[in-house]
Amino acid sequence: MDIYPPIIERDLGDKVLVEDYSLCGLAMNEVLRVLKTGKSDRPELPGLPNAISDAEMVVMFIGNPAGSIKPETPFNMNGCLFDLAPPGNCNPASLEQYTTDLKWIWGEIFRLRNGKLTILRTMDLYTPLINNYIEKGLLLTCTKCLENYSDAIRLAAEAYQIPFIRRNDIYNGVNHDEDAVAKGFTLNDGEHPSNLGHS
Repeated sequence: MDIYPPIIERDLGDKVLVEDYSLCGLAMNEVLRVLKTGKSDRPELPGLPNAISDAEMVVMFIGNPAGSIKPETPFNMNGCLFDLAPPGNCNPASLEQYTTDLKWIWGEIFRLRNGKLTILRTMDLYTPLINNYIEKGLLLTCTKCLENYSDAIRLAAEAYQIPFIRRNDIYNGVNHDEDAVAKGFTLNDGEHPSNLGHS
């Protein structure tokens, strides 16, 4: 989010006032609850609906699917993200509720904007761990898991004709087997996007 204010201030000559509702571990179901009821266990969140309605620009990072996964079909790709271990259930059906909730949130953003100019863009995940996947024999299972997660977001975006950026294709190649770190798309931490990655 830090990259946007300087660009806007440079291009428009206006000072940007940022209201930041990004919270560590914020899950989709928490966002749903505050948008539906105006209530939250987190004291920072109840102002979110008004902030969306009043803002001239809204930047939303898609939260983790926790709370938007059916307990009987839990989606779990933690092995691919954190442990370099085989993922749990990555069946696309386990992400259906996540897609539904994401569609509802985007629909509510349009409703709260009430006709104001609203530009939404969305994107999927990339991974800086391709070489690790190859080394551990996880390339096929983990890339399939990421592809299913990507498709869940894409399906929600298509419902509102929101342009969908396939970051996984850019960072990891169209076959999702290229190292984003070697391409210079990450910082020295090997995880977060570099200036090249942001561009």
